[in-house]
Amino acid sequence: MLNKVKSFLKKHGLLSPEKVFLVGFSGGYDSMCMLDILHRISQKEGFKLVALHLNHNWRGRESEIEQENCERYCQENNIELYTEILPDGIQKTETVAREKRQEFFKKFYKKLNADGLFLAHTKSDNTETILYRLSKGTGVKGLCGILEQSRLDFCDVYRPLMSFSRKDIVRYCTLNKLVPNNDSSNFDTKYARNFIRHQIISELKTINPKIDDVILNLSQIAISEQNIIKEYLSIIKKDIEKNGCIDSQRFIAQSKDVQFKLILDFLVENNLDYDSKKVEEIFNFINKSAKYKSGKTLSLTTDMWLFASKEKICTIDDIEPQKLEEQLEIKGCGTYKFHNCIFKVEEYKGSLIPEFPKRTEKKAFVNLGNDFCLTLRTRIHGDIIQPFGMKGKMKLKKLFINEGVEKFKRDDIILLCKGHEVLWVPGVCLSEKLRAKNLPSHIISIKEL
Repeated sequence: MLNKVKSFLKKHGLLSPEKVFLVGFSGGYDSMCMLDILHRISQKEGFKLVALHLNHNWRGRESEIEQENCERYCQENNIELYTEILPDGIQKTETVAREKRQEFFKKFYKKLNADGLFLAHTKSDNTETILYRLSKGTGVKGLCGILEQSRLDFCDVYRPLMSFSRKDIVRYCTLNKLVPNNDSSNFDTKYARNFIRHQIISELKTINPKIDDVILNLSQIAISEQNIIKEYLSIIKKDIEKNGCIDSQRFIAQSKDVQFKLILDFLVENNLDYDSKKVEEIFNFINKSAKYKSGKTLSLTTDMWLFASKEKICTIDDIEPQKLEEQLEIKGCGTYKFHNCIFKVEEYKGSLIPEFPKRTEKKAFVNLGNDFCLTLRTRIHGDIIQPFGMKGKMKLKKLFINEGVEKFKRDDIILLCKGHEVLWVPGVCLSEKLRAKNLPSHIISIKEL
């Protein structure tokens, strides 16, 4: 086992005397075996080990004895150890326990400027994990099981015992006269994982005693196939990405299977809860919303929305940005600062009719005459506009819909207005009221700071 773990460390470039590693140390068979092996290797290779023991405080005196055993082992072997005890009021669930362990690890990882975290998952843990996921419902990604190297949000995680079974671990501890903790709760089959371990796996071993190896092989195949899919999808993603968003038409042109996989990857990458119903909901939302120029939004979390329109698909962090209530009077030529924009009014002094900019530009040649009773503001209820080239007026909301202006952007657009009538929507539309029939009287422009 020692040689296999050393090969693991060499494979991941961890055999360096400058490195500091944390070791999750419950004191049970798996973690005591791992710490003992790593300690023996570190004495020759020179890297530093720091053991971390979190007392969940679930089992009273038994938990205290386990902590004392961890302290005794580390003291005898001159291994640095940090311990903490969770308060009594903490909810006693596996999910909360896992979250508290990660908080504990994160604190010391930053404090000690560590280079990695070792966890003592084994081949047998992998079997339990995959069977548990199968019982709950999983995709191919779930069959990948526990990876020998992965990443938490704050550190790299290494699992050097993944090639060993629980039987290998017990044998090592016995031969080396280690005295691990024996958590009594590990035998309580009211917990799903214990039931799988003591009931399901034991039955499966009557069919195939090497079930751990079979499941591990399945994991490795799933990982390989996921890598192939990832490589293929990276090509597709490059093709459908556009200015930091996804091109809607190119997305829906993909097969349904590819769309489903892209949606699933998006949910996983953003740490969002998912199941087959959620993936299908987003698929239907995108394919329906891709028919509309102005698009629609779908809530993903309390502060994240998915936006999809005929043009693009993207996420929005704030669907209801703070509306600008103030307004600024425009009294004549000059430069005006309004929020994060600079608005300019300049007298046109040319003698030739200029080449008029496109309506999508943030600049326009207009006829203002001597009437400067104008304001800069954002939209308000009842706004109307007479679009360039039209005889009648329409509601500003209808203009936004016709021009495909996304809903979440409408309250942020700064408008040039006269009362309730909008004269210019920069980058979208100029009012017929500002038409310069021959020479314009003024040039107006706006740009962000």
